[in-house]
Amino acid sequence: MRQAGLLGLIQYPDGKPERREFDEPAVLIPDLVEQWLKDKLPNVFDRDRAHRQERPALPFEMVREAVANALIHRDYGIDGAKCQIVVTGDTVTVQSPGGPPPPITLKQLQDFSAPMLSRNPELHFVFARMGMAEEQGLGLASLRDRAKDLDLPLPRYTWEDPYLVLTLYLSAEGATKALGEDVLTSLNKAERTGWEFLASRTGTTQSEYAREMDVTARTAQRHLSHFVNLGLLRRVGSGPATEYLRV
Repeated sequence: MRQAGLLGLIQYPDGKPERREFDEPAVLIPDLVEQWLKDKLPNVFDRDRAHRQERPALPFEMVREAVANALIHRDYGIDGAKCQIVVTGDTVTVQSPGGPPPPITLKQLQDFSAPMLSRNPELHFVFARMGMAEEQGLGLASLRDRAKDLDLPLPRYTWEDPYLVLTLYLSAEGATKALGEDVLTSLNKAERTGWEFLASRTGTTQSEYAREMDVTARTAQRHLSHFVNLGLLRRVGSGPATEYLRV
């Protein structure tokens, strides 16, 4: 199938792009992508620790999981669209043609609560038998848990027709920068700090946000309402039990 495989793009800090097309058998592609990125992206140093420690430039386990999920669950009936991975200094985005297979919803993916349902069960079976995928629907949970282990913002699913897009953030600052210039200019310094906190969780309450940000309840309400108006959060419930969930 011409639409099988994956397109890779690294966008270097100096603006130069590097591309590669992966047209090998699907089960080989996650390993090939990981090796390509390791060869191209040097390790960086974590200078926030008392003793400097070398750490990978990317969360490779999460990248492998994201690529495998895209290849397994994409809609191969969409001709002319390939899976894609784009790496920048702040994010890794993986695009998979086709929306979530019904009855799974985008909201369930965003909440990491989607049940296991494969669009391509035969392909899923092969990946699982090779130890490259879970058949119990644990892939979403592993992405969430690994982000928490690495102290990274939670991954985010969005829909950009005809692609389901998974974004992995490489830092809290990167999650804020990824909001886009229009949104960033509307946020003050305190709100940007607030979003860095929210990027690491699926949602919050007014009281929790006020406590974590060390602001008054009134300021917390103003920040959260602003995020809702910008389409970054959605309000669920009313009164003291109101929750603000990431979109």
